[in-house]
Amino acid sequence: MIPVVDGHNDLPWARREGFGYTTDGLDAVVPGLHTDLPRLQAGGVGGQFWSVWVDPVLEGAEQVTATLEQIDFVHRFVAAYPDRLRLARTAEDVRACMQEGLIASLIGVEGGAQIDGSLAVLRQYARLGARYLTLTWSRTIDWADSATDDARHGGLTAFGRDVVRELNRIGVLVDLAHVSPQTMRDALEVSTRPVVVSHSAAFALCAHPRNVPDDVLRTIGAQGGVVMVAFVPSFLSPARHAWVQAGEHGEAPPVGIADLADHIDHVREVAGVHAVGLGADYDGTDAMPTGLEDVSRYQDLLDELRGRGWSEPDLQALAHGNVLRVLEASDQDHLAFLTGTAPPPAPAAVVPAVDADARAAAGAPGSARVLVVVNAPTSGARRLGAWLADEGVAIDEVRGDQGLPHDLDGYAGLVMLGGGLMPDDDDRAPWLAQERALAQAAIDADLPTLGICLGGQLLAHVAGGEVRAKFGPKERGATLITPSDAGRADPLITALGDGAPMIENHQDMITALPPEAVLLASSAAVANQAFRLGERVYGVQFHPEVGAEDLVRWEEPVTPVAGDRPVAELVAEARRVDEQNTRSARGLVAAFAEHVRSFAAAPQA
Repeated sequence: MIPVVDGHNDLPWARREGFGYTTDGLDAVVPGLHTDLPRLQAGGVGGQFWSVWVDPVLEGAEQVTATLEQIDFVHRFVAAYPDRLRLARTAEDVRACMQEGLIASLIGVEGGAQIDGSLAVLRQYARLGARYLTLTWSRTIDWADSATDDARHGGLTAFGRDVVRELNRIGVLVDLAHVSPQTMRDALEVSTRPVVVSHSAAFALCAHPRNVPDDVLRTIGAQGGVVMVAFVPSFLSPARHAWVQAGEHGEAPPVGIADLADHIDHVREVAGVHAVGLGADYDGTDAMPTGLEDVSRYQDLLDELRGRGWSEPDLQALAHGNVLRVLEASDQDHLAFLTGTAPPPAPAAVVPAVDADARAAAGAPGSARVLVVVNAPTSGARRLGAWLADEGVAIDEVRGDQGLPHDLDGYAGLVMLGGGLMPDDDDRAPWLAQERALAQAAIDADLPTLGICLGGQLLAHVAGGEVRAKFGPKERGATLITPSDAGRADPLITALGDGAPMIENHQDMITALPPEAVLLASSAAVANQAFRLGERVYGVQFHPEVGAEDLVRWEEPVTPVAGDRPVAELVAEARRVDEQNTRSARGLVAAFAEHVRSFAAAPQA
């Protein structure tokens, strides 16, 4: 029997939900679970990364508390069965456990939200035994994009890159399961140690967003990492994935051992036999493939691969050798961290997650509050909302078709987003009349305002500019926005430097700026890309909300015109400039937030 070291098992949360975190009874078969000690032994499990995951219904410090409860369960589980289990940190620990017939128990933290923005919290998890951190779970967080949520950052933010560096320093593996492809690429660019993907499959065989594209598989293999293939049926079978997407009506399309073996073969072919492992996700999903119903069935999978011509050394590498090699590559970093002999942390790694002085200076929570007007369900404040929250600014996001406020009382700022509407689309969007009234009120009060796309066009219109009723020049893709002399000196537009790429998919609508407006930026096809009214009211026709990964969902133009390029080409171009795009857009929003905080702190007449 070949010992298996599995990358991902959600027993800790399953014991929370159904058993009140008790460890009793796990030395017998437990109905309703995939995992217990007898079946682990039957499956030849020699090592298990226990996932400590937290439901995102819990937020902030609650995530930290629940993570500590999960870690506590793992420690108590090991202590309850010392003749079966032993806590392990290093590859040497795991090998010793397997030699003694014990199951090595390792810990992986499944979600970057669980550090609550604090690298000190990350270090505490490491001291308690955590050996990998999954950068996101299924939702995009403040510093990294998830595979199954809207991309807000174009991959990793600057802080996200700091997280990867700190993980390397303290010997905790970077886990790229759950993250967007661009987050994967960014992490691989930053990491100086091999990474893991604890439980995903091959995107080329099943286009589930949780799976890994071939270019990333190749890079992981080239950098010595390991992709631990998940057993989740919807990751393995396009038919099963489509069935889940359609609402799981009728009988589920069958998925079996052969489907999983196909993904393992594919990862081997693309990344190399040294870069493939097993990360089943038992007790983290309802169903498993036929023949792999619980943790007792790993050897059946190895038999399937043996029948496909896998050699015994290659099966040993798949089952445990590859992941132990990757773990071992960071073991000395981890031991040095524990003994205090590691290099000191970077300054960014010890900055408090919450600045008490800044919090006090900003006044009571919620005193800096912005109204965000949304003109279409798909055009909400994604990146912008998260960035404002980072700056201590609260938002009230209101859709126009659900009724806008009568005035701006109580708000220190206004954001008006686009939504695919024309400035005169009152028949389709009757609330535009009230949106114009709010825009006028903001101009009159010089209230910090950011009108984006349609929002900028409405500001220009109510202030006396000229706005088209038909489309003007079109820009699509990574568009260079160039500041004017006034823009280079402006608190917001200075974030663009001498010019920055913005991800565009619109046509120019402003033919003439209002007489009192200051032109701040232009582009090749659109003269009036950004302008200011008064000191704090801004209109922009570009999209700080949009990053490169948003382009993946674009369709080819319905009515092509000269100069149109294929979406794949636009996506590739946008990815090359996405870091600069995100950095500039983030800086612009931070400067807008400063306007909002200043307005909120000033006495109002």
